[in-house]
Amino acid sequence: MEEKEIIRKLKKVGKHEFEMPQNRTIIKYALLKLSEKRTFPFFKLAHVFAFILITAAVSVYMRVESNNKQDITNDLGGIWCTYDDHYHGGESIVWPPASTKGENNFVKSSPGYKGRGYAVRITGVAGTKLGWDFIGVNTFLSSRSTCPECIGIDLRRFKGIKFKIKGKVEAGEVKFILPYEARVVDKTRGICKNLTSYGDYEMDITKYISSDWKEVKIYFRKDLKQPSWVSREKRVDIEKVLSDAKLIKWQYAKGDGHKIDLWIDDIEFF
Repeated sequence: MEEKEIIRKLKKVGKHEFEMPQNRTIIKYALLKLSEKRTFPFFKLAHVFAFILITAAVSVYMRVESNNKQDITNDLGGIWCTYDDHYHGGESIVWPPASTKGENNFVKSSPGYKGRGYAVRITGVAGTKLGWDFIGVNTFLSSRSTCPECIGIDLRRFKGIKFKIKGKVEAGEVKFILPYEARVVDKTRGICKNLTSYGDYEMDITKYISSDWKEVKIYFRKDLKQPSWVSREKRVDIEKVLSDAKLIKWQYAKGDGHKIDLWIDDIEFF
């Protein structure tokens, strides 16, 4: 059976991670090891591949964003976009501009990490009107994660996420956020419905941001927490969030009129 046919069959049974170029070497290795056992049923073989990906910690990763392309999609096929607090009556400003009528104004900036390719960059000013004013950038984890499908991907096999970051933060805080969203649309806003009232799993990464590129490594189950203000009925096990993850976010808040310049590159799950 050729590699393309194996990929097609694995995708058919929900094993989409095997179409990632960085995981194909694992498939080839597994095929070589199992080629002598010609009686392996395909579906059993699929589970063997899954086991290899889960247990081979050194090899298991999935790239979200490399820095070699300029378009607004990431390596998983999901889009990048910015957002701000205007829906809530705020006056924060973000560049690239956030959507106002369903359009996507996002552009990548150059150069990226190590002075090559492209990176995600946002600049802006946090307002003072709301008291919890914010701007941010997010990327969806597949082409189906946005409305109207709102179908995420399963991240439970990964330990965490790592990325490169640099910038300038005059005041306030920058957080990495893993939202929990339903597979239904919030009809009042035209986006996938948030299930925690935006009390999502998060981590403050402000201390990592400087004028030089640095790597941030976040372990999902150890480092991410829901805010203390989240009510009991909105608290959810992180395994449930990871099982159907639709997007990841970087959010700047509590800036009180100050500016931010933020660069993000080389994102991958590990």
